[in-house]
Amino acid sequence: MGRVVTFPQTLNATGADGVTTAPITVGDTQEMEAEIVRVAPGRQWSSTVPRGSDCYLFALTGTAQISSAGARHALAAQTFAVIEEGRDFAIQNDGKAAIDLVKVVAPPRPTNGHAGFRGPIHVAARAAAPTAEVPAEKKKRIYFVDPAAARSERGHAMIVEYGKDTRTVLHHHPNAESLFVVLDGAIEFTVNGAGVVVKPGTAAYFGCNDPHGLHVADGFTNASFLEFHIPAAYTTVKHG
Repeated sequence: MGRVVTFPQTLNATGADGVTTAPITVGDTQEMEAEIVRVAPGRQWSSTVPRGSDCYLFALTGTAQISSAGARHALAAQTFAVIEEGRDFAIQNDGKAAIDLVKVVAPPRPTNGHAGFRGPIHVAARAAAPTAEVPAEKKKRIYFVDPAAARSERGHAMIVEYGKDTRTVLHHHPNAESLFVVLDGAIEFTVNGAGVVVKPGTAAYFGCNDPHGLHVADGFTNASFLEFHIPAAYTTVKHG
């Protein structure tokens, strides 16, 4: 079944090392594992990407520097990073406010056999990433992990921009899990047959075969969201 998750208030607290994490997915997904990571000003968070997995990071707020394999990049709000399997990386918060990151590991266990990202690291801001207008569906796509951007069979990631009249009909993916993080405006999702309004600070995710539909919520003229499909190749089955 689908789930809607509000990022926990515990992120307002700071861990002893200046890093706080909270889960988005709660152990009910097979292809991805997602969480929120908050790094306090002046502090550093270090981690290692598991073998057989990609690591995707998206900065929701704040500014920092990300380093891996001798490379160093700015990581500002609305910036996406892909890190190769087995790589160490570090986030150094050199700003005056906390940085909040969406972290997705795909897959959490190296079981699906899909070829992963080869980098060792790729960083792209929303404003500079490849885009595609989809006029027939009244939407715009901004690609982060895609054949037009950082390539991987393990996942697909993009920002999608909806207008007031954009509507994605009820559908499901029999061979992929999906995660949506609303960035601007508000989206009404169909979750387990009911309409649920999802705003910034909230995510929705769906397992294989979980039906979901979406459109801009009443009272809003547009919206955008970060969307993941894990793995990258998937089938869409529309209902009705």
